[in-house]
Amino acid sequence: MPVEPSERRINYSKNKKQGYCPRCGIKKRKTDKFVYCADCRGYFRDYNESISVKVNKARKSKYKQRIKNNQCPRCGVKLLKRYTKKLCATCLDKQYSYNYGKKRKTVKKR
Repeated sequence: MPVEPSERRINYSKNKKQGYCPRCGIKKRKTDKFVYCADCRGYFRDYNESISVKVNKARKSKYKQRIKNNQCPRCGVKLLKRYTKKLCATCLDKQYSYNYGKKRKTVKKR
């Protein structure tokens, strides 16, 4: 297995052109529509699933901790005691522009 990134890329391209799996080098069927063989795709799927479980667990615990400490769950800014929303004004603006593609209307106090 090549160590240098340039060698790995060359090896990947060569195997792909010849109809082999770029990761393990097993000959694939011509009817396969994927680049990797079924075993390698299964490996990547299982690996990504296990990583995402760990990341989601950490993300949820961080969210709960920030809510408990009266912080914005996204950025961690300390919220005022009388502030009723969960997200700070900056994160709310970002979320609104992401959802609706425009800036949020702010209500001015008299």
